[in-house]
Amino acid sequence: MGLKRGMTNNPRGKPPGTLNKLSRDMKQTIHEFLTENWDEVVIEFHKLKGKDKLNFYKDMMQYDLPKMQAMAVSGELNFKEMPEEAIDRIADKLINRKR
Repeated sequence: MGLKRGMTNNPRGKPPGTLNKLSRDMKQTIHEFLTENWDEVVIEFHKLKGKDKLNFYKDMMQYDLPKMQAMAVSGELNFKEMPEEAIDRIADKLINRKR
């Protein structure tokens, strides 16, 4: 019979930051491909223009840089002691933020 509901054979779970085997293997495959074909990749990159060049660069960065994690920031602002310019900048950012 299987385990009771809520029970597991791995109570600690996967350690934080551990890559899935598929992710690790795929990243290694992409790394090897790019290493072997780097000269051609550079030539093709220089042929691109505008947004295509930017998108290529952005797409490649995900294989080099770790992804940023969202962070919750909490705190209080004391508007009574804040300079008027700072309040204006905050108000402007809130009013003009992209939706």
